Amino acid sequence: MTENIQLDEHALADEVARVCATFAEVLGLPSVGHEDNFFNLGGDSFEAIRVMSRLSCNLPIVTLFEHPTAAGLAQRIVRAAARQAARLVCFGDVQAAAGSTAVIAVPFGGGDATAYRNLFQGNPDVQVFGVDFGDTEVENAADFQSLLDSLASEIEEIGAAHLVIYGHCAGAATAACIASSMAAHHNHLALVVAASRPVLDADAAIRAAETTSDQIWTDYLRSLGAFTGLFDTQVESMLARGRRDHLIACEAYRYLTQYPANGVSALVLLGDEDPATAEPEVVLAQWGKFINVTQAATLAGGGHYFVRTHAHEVEETVLAFTAQTTKGRDSKS
Repeated sequence: MTENIQLDEHALADEVARVCATFAEVLGLPSVGHEDNFFNLGGDSFEAIRVMSRLSCNLPIVTLFEHPTAAGLAQRIVRAAARQAARLVCFGDVQAAAGSTAVIAVPFGGGDATAYRNLFQGNPDVQVFGVDFGDTEVENAADFQSLLDSLASEIEEIGAAHLVIYGHCAGAATAACIASSMAAHHNHLALVVAASRPVLDADAAIRAAETTSDQIWTDYLRSLGAFTGLFDTQVESMLARGRRDHLIACEAYRYLTQYPANGVSALVLLGDEDPATAEPEVVLAQWGKFINVTQAATLAGGGHYFVRTHAHEVEETVLAFTAQTTKGRDSKS
């Protein structure tokens, strides 16, 4: 996946100079050029460890083997520092969220937090927070756990009396993981998974994605209604995010295999014109392996991106489910 991060040229120049000086110091040379290969100059794995330790850049040692020149390594360091961490984007009044209902919405594959900017805008009792993955990359379970912990911590700071974790398409798995991780210490918590068919074999899904061309992926997403009105560069950017989001989702399903969201009432929300969730009975049974499906609803005329086209119906369905869930929990307490 191509990273689309703007680098600060001054910061990059300073970092190149710093790396050159570190190379020279560790290798005992008077100077090192920015395109000189560290290992061709006599560096070995032990000296590579010394270099990365002195640079204090929080990158693995293998990074130097992948980028053995000062210019290449400096760019990698600056790029890593420039990445934006995952965060919540509020589309209402942050202060009003305390004590009210907060909807935490994880975007569909390739989408971003702005997909939810119009939800509940006329309801002062509901505040919407879209999840922005920023430049987050998830390559293993540790990466995903770090992402999950960061989001859960930020959600807790909202101080909402009621929480609804909503995930659409590829975002559904991450939403379920957030709900699973927070269930033990939040009494009024509900989960909504929308327009999503679960991944039952994450390893197979990752392998399939690696062998699927951008053109095939693009054609499939277009068949679902994606990319409408977008320029080619926007399509490329959305596709790159979509591939990244697919990897995040696969890691999320691995998490759910170990820690299913059984302690949270969940609504499965589908559109009756969404080809991605054909055979809804099968979809519900598959979701039952990962979450506690207590209710299912189908939106008439809803395609894959019904959160955009049927926002009012989504709001009504989610609020009704949340009210029912809250009433049920209160009656038990």
